[in-house]
Amino acid sequence: MALQPRGSWHMPPGMKPPREPMFNLPTVVMVLAGIMIAIQAAQSFLLSYDQEEMLLLTFSFLPVRYGAASEVFSFPGGVLGDIWTFVTYAFLHGGWMHVILNSVWMMIFATVIVRRIGTRNFLIFFVITAAAGALVHLLIHFGSQSPLVGVSAVLSGAMAASARFAFSGGMMGFSGLQGGNRYPCLSLAQLRQNRQAMGFLIIWLVLNLVFGLFSFVGGGASIAWEAHLGGFIAGLLVFPYLDPYTRPPRKPKPPKKDPPKKRPDHLKVIK
Repeated sequence: MALQPRGSWHMPPGMKPPREPMFNLPTVVMVLAGIMIAIQAAQSFLLSYDQEEMLLLTFSFLPVRYGAASEVFSFPGGVLGDIWTFVTYAFLHGGWMHVILNSVWMMIFATVIVRRIGTRNFLIFFVITAAAGALVHLLIHFGSQSPLVGVSAVLSGAMAASARFAFSGGMMGFSGLQGGNRYPCLSLAQLRQNRQAMGFLIIWLVLNLVFGLFSFVGGGASIAWEAHLGGFIAGLLVFPYLDPYTRPPRKPKPPKKDPPKKRPDHLKVIK
């Protein structure tokens, strides 16, 4: 008697086994990474110098847009450009190494967040953390002419958000990042008491500061540690309000006052 392969015992004759996807990633992560890589390819191979400069002026985040220079120079997009560049800068990068590294990190940490909160909430998370990173960068570098580009602020927010549930519910470390983790995320008080979570966050903060200082001293390409910090703080604080497995604390509603009871007619006093 011939033995059938183990995987074909319950498979009807003539039916081929299903193919495993090449990339087991959420669609939104693949689309975002594809857009960023396509933009970098256009900058490298299609756009002229003037067109690339116009792209940066239109979609990168330029602190100089919000200073006195805006009264002298008309920036592309006008007032709307002043708004959308708080987010669109995340789709631009400073070179192939930059976009590839960020794409890899996005496939790791953004995938974890998408699987936890869903596509719609992740897009909200993306906008908030990107805008927060640009805002902190603006406050520290107000009037600077250097463009801010890269999705690192969002990735920093994703790393901070992952720390709020990776170590909850008895899950230990990165095993808590698996899709089966459906425990409520840690509150800020619980986060401070969790040694693993705090160690993870402190290591990130120290590395971010070291890399930012090293790039400044070395005179190379500047690492926007301020934007990273802004995205990190935003991701840490906003995540519970987008997490379907967590109920953020709400202020208790004041109790409703009962209307005054009416005295029955037969008990009314007749004068």
